[in-house]
Amino acid sequence: MEIKKEYFGTLCDGTVASIYTISNEKMSFSVTDYGCIITSIILPDGKGGKVDVALGYSTLAGYTTGVISFGAIVGRFANRIGNARFTVEGKEYTLDVNSGKNDSLHGGFFRYDKVVWNSKIVSTKNGLGVSFKRTSHDMEQGYPGNLDCEVIYTLNEKNQIYMEYNCTTDKATPVNLTNHSYFNLAGRGTTLNHLMQLKCPSYLEVDEYLIPTGKLIPVEGTVFDFRTPKTIGKDIDKVAPGYDHCYVTEAYKSGMKSAFSGEMKEIAVVTEPVSGRKMSVYSDQIGIQFYAGNYLNNELGKDGMHYQNHDAFCLETQCFPDTPNKKNFPSCILSPGEKYSAHTIYEFSF
Repeated sequence: MEIKKEYFGTLCDGTVASIYTISNEKMSFSVTDYGCIITSIILPDGKGGKVDVALGYSTLAGYTTGVISFGAIVGRFANRIGNARFTVEGKEYTLDVNSGKNDSLHGGFFRYDKVVWNSKIVSTKNGLGVSFKRTSHDMEQGYPGNLDCEVIYTLNEKNQIYMEYNCTTDKATPVNLTNHSYFNLAGRGTTLNHLMQLKCPSYLEVDEYLIPTGKLIPVEGTVFDFRTPKTIGKDIDKVAPGYDHCYVTEAYKSGMKSAFSGEMKEIAVVTEPVSGRKMSVYSDQIGIQFYAGNYLNNELGKDGMHYQNHDAFCLETQCFPDTPNKKNFPSCILSPGEKYSAHTIYEFSF
């Protein structure tokens, strides 16, 4: 195992961003302290070369100006909150309206991936990697409480990128962190031919603005059923403009009170049929957002590549969207004296 720290760039205010590359003898991944962004995941291509299976930009400037959230940490609340407001302990809080009709998405206009985090190389039981820390201050993004955040990314000899999220707060507040990496196991081109398996018995019904209605719908007999592997593209034309839905994982148990109490489960397995490359996702999160890259829209990315719609997929482990406004969803409220702890593994085979 090896880790290397390098200069990545300098921001307009003079802050220097670093990039870390963690490698074993078979694969590597790189992550920057600017937004805890995973900038690359390098796997062998089977021909003596290498392939990068994570979309992104070639330079720091791409990440500072980009709005796609390639590889980024997302918080304080990943995904959508309806009507850009919620109530905690009898007080209503309003958020940035940046999605749909009047909803808030991924924390609003100020994103966790647009600041440099404090970083430190670490070696844990899960592998070698980097710990990133910052405090999200009271009323940042409109959320109450000073939230002390830690994100740890490590790599081990099992070709697992292990992601751990830890938070504490001094006021009751919603918390929901995730990583927003875009994957293409072929390295480029469409992912509609990738075989997707989601070990999820149901998904969240949503309205026209993708806000959950509160209903959990069984996937059986629907185009959302990926329990048996099928290509991403098989039924995508029946889900205009494509999949962007939160699936309910087997970590969810009926009647559970807290969204933070799930058990580690294998949630997803994705296979690229030509190379045979495979990615497995494990998590203790009760939800996983499957997004089929519906809005890449010719985005200019690494090495001059123009990413087209469906050239990538995202599998974002998380609490259910709009949980603060849904009493029947397991709670995402973190209170003083409690600890938010969430874990996800991206495992690669080739």
